[in-house]
Amino acid sequence: MHRFHDAGMPLPAEVPGGILALLRAEHAHVRALFHSFAMLDPEEEAERERLVDELCQELLLHATLEEELFYPALRESAGDALLDDAALEHDSARELILQLESLFPGDDYFDATVAVLAEEVAHHVAREETLLFPLLVRAGADQALLGERLRARRLQLEADLAAPPAGIDGLEPRGLLRDAVRGLRERRTRPR
Repeated sequence: MHRFHDAGMPLPAEVPGGILALLRAEHAHVRALFHSFAMLDPEEEAERERLVDELCQELLLHATLEEELFYPALRESAGDALLDDAALEHDSARELILQLESLFPGDDYFDATVAVLAEEVAHHVAREETLLFPLLVRAGADQALLGERLRARRLQLEADLAAPPAGIDGLEPRGLLRDAVRGLRERRTRPR
């Protein structure tokens, strides 16, 4: 499944282009989006709404990628408790994203919900980067291979999201991520 480093060889902290470098870059991108939101004037409602939608989509994509690739690579070395906590943090972020689907800038609780989401994401990122990232390095997992898989899966998910919604035919939805992000798109069609 994963190639591991020879026990006699020193482990690199982070492989360029590897999964940890990619996840760290995604974390930085999300921090920058939260910062951009915080810098906007409350009167810039359209831009605030666009940024929150982008943030929510990025967070949903990121959580999916971590759950499909990063957490399974850690399962043996991290133990269930740490990974269960991380999964609960993802669930909490998804709940806040669902709340944001029904809110618009200017609504009561819009700014507060974004602020709580930012705080929870910051806490989650700090835990991952200080506790989970080093565990992956110590496990000797092939960061480059996992990085390739992460890039390929992200492209698949983005293509799925960009595809026009399938017609209603009574079949199951094509994927959980599409359903999670669909609410963000549908919000634009509802009257305020």
